Amino acid sequence: MQGIGGSYSALGGDATNAFANPAGLGFYNRSEFSISPNFSNNNTTSDYLGNSSSLSTPNTTIGQAALIFNSKGRGNSNKKSGSFAISYNRLIDFNNDFNYSGTNQRSSITDSFAEIANGYGATAAELDAEFDTGLGRAFSPAGLYYQLFTIEPIQGGGYEAFELSSPVEQNGRYTEEGSVNQWNLSYGANFNDKTYLGASLGIRTLSYRSLGDHSEFFPNADALQRLDYFDDLSVEGAGVNLTVGAIIKATPTLQFGVNVTTPTGMATRETYVEGLAIEFVPNTFTTDFPRAETAPNDFNFRITSPLRGSIGTTFFLPKKLGFLSADVEYVGYSRMNVRDLDDERWSSDQLRMIQDTYRDVVNLKVGGELRFNNINARAGVNYLADPYRNTTGIDRSETLFTVGAGYRNSRFFADVAGVFNQFTSSYTPYTVNNPEDFASARLNTNRNRLVISVGAFF
Repeated sequence: MQGIGGSYSALGGDATNAFANPAGLGFYNRSEFSISPNFSNNNTTSDYLGNSSSLSTPNTTIGQAALIFNSKGRGNSNKKSGSFAISYNRLIDFNNDFNYSGTNQRSSITDSFAEIANGYGATAAELDAEFDTGLGRAFSPAGLYYQLFTIEPIQGGGYEAFELSSPVEQNGRYTEEGSVNQWNLSYGANFNDKTYLGASLGIRTLSYRSLGDHSEFFPNADALQRLDYFDDLSVEGAGVNLTVGAIIKATPTLQFGVNVTTPTGMATRETYVEGLAIEFVPNTFTTDFPRAETAPNDFNFRITSPLRGSIGTTFFLPKKLGFLSADVEYVGYSRMNVRDLDDERWSSDQLRMIQDTYRDVVNLKVGGELRFNNINARAGVNYLADPYRNTTGIDRSETLFTVGAGYRNSRFFADVAGVFNQFTSSYTPYTVNNPEDFASARLNTNRNRLVISVGAFF
């Protein structure tokens, strides 16, 4: 399925059907076990303040594993056969890593700290009280910024950056890791070799961590010579969904498929920590806390993922030479949701923000296979539309090009697929009120993935 661009809606007899279109399990006429290791590499080039940096991230995972049990129909029943599957799929791989660097003439992250403290509205004495000197931890981000000399009070109220010298040499690194995985209990049935119906219960798990490191050096510093800031976000969650599907064999050479996956309702727990380390110009200031962090902030949410649905068609070439397949996929991003059961106002704000940020999209997938006795050659294209309403000058759509090959006999099979795509995104280390005073790193990523599948029939 990877080799043909993921155009699976109107195809059966593949382990992918267990989570994609379970009706395809009805095409099995024997039992099967399969497993698919994935080997990937992301190469990201970032452009920040006129400076370019590159970083590669290799990764090895298990993409899928499936155990499929086939059973025959009874007597003259319209049901010719059915298959039950237990499967595992790695749906999203978050592993990514990039760095950035440049010289900023207009702002520092400490300007952002000052604006956050101004919005917080606490006095200097209150910020002092929000730092535990025994533990070396702050109970608020503003308390952390104040205690570590990155902001200071100004006459008349409010705060400004402690170090006002310019320019500021900035560099950073952003790392993501984790995945979205799904276990499926699926069943598909064959009725008269013409109609195939199926359903799948998906048990989805989320594990995600992001770590942002941002460093600044002030070559003309009056007091604060260097700072290192980090933020650490961890998210764990689990939920369930349901997929139903059908495949209709209209003629011996033409079949149509449709499948729908309900939104996944997922309970999640999020932990967030910020930290700072500072260095002063010699003989200016001293502090008992050159390094500190905030106390962990824990949040519980209910996340609802998008509704997904696909329709597709497959045309089989004469003399079993192969097939051509095409899918149209709908993803309802604007209907996602995040809820805090204890704060309805916050939940309403998040829903409004999601609807203002995301739009529903239609993705296109086209692929095909040619058969040469026991050997198959495959290729495909998968277009993923940009889900953001405001593109800010960056087209986040992706086009994946895929190729593949396989060998199959009466006892086992082995397949290999390559998936290649390039996409553009951005990362903003911090923001300030004036958009002309901060910068974003423009990220160009080349992602290459090799998928190997092996399986045996029983």
